[in-house]
Amino acid sequence: MRRIRMALVTAVALAASTLSVASPAYAAGDTQLGIDVGNIAWEQYTSTNADVQARLSETSTEDCNFYTGFWTDPANDRNDGTASTYGKCGKTTNGYMYRDGTKAWGPVAWRKRQWCADFAKFAFYWGGAKYTGLTAAAGSFRTYGINNGTWHGRGSGYVPRKGDAVVYDWDGNGSYDHVAIVTSYYDTSTDGNHYVVGGNQSDGVTHPQYSNWASSIVGYASPAAR
Repeated sequence: MRRIRMALVTAVALAASTLSVASPAYAAGDTQLGIDVGNIAWEQYTSTNADVQARLSETSTEDCNFYTGFWTDPANDRNDGTASTYGKCGKTTNGYMYRDGTKAWGPVAWRKRQWCADFAKFAFYWGGAKYTGLTAAAGSFRTYGINNGTWHGRGSGYVPRKGDAVVYDWDGNGSYDHVAIVTSYYDTSTDGNHYVVGGNQSDGVTHPQYSNWASSIVGYASPAAR
């Protein structure tokens, strides 16, 4: 689940610059659930709220980020139970959490771990998708897709849709190194291209472009209904 390599980010950033920062277009085949999940990821990237903008980069303490803080904050009713392992790392910003059953905007203490899956899980959660079984591991999205009948692996001929979680294996060695959320398209053919928003991409939240079946892509997990 290591962060995207700088050379890859540089290459795709040039392509991504051709897409204006506006609400991503929908494509035939997108589901409302996928649209909602994709929009959460997109809004994290484009929001003008100062607290949300602060989430776009981890702190100078490597991997210290808001999204892990959300999932490990003991005050959050949805915390994943790992707060004692991943302690606070010196920054607090506001965000929405459920506290004692009530949605509230308030302080979230940032915590440290590799956080691409924490970002993607955040998009699934606030987008209204089922998130049971998702963890801080990128590969948990593949397992989630298999368990919920929404996994589309290499060789399936699947065209990715908005809100899908893309699982990557950078080295082609059978590991699952990264996950991000599809937000929009360059075109929608099998051999086309799409854009993603993901966390822990060059130490922040970025918006690169990929070919639909780039060699690094293991497959796509579409969000399942709760």
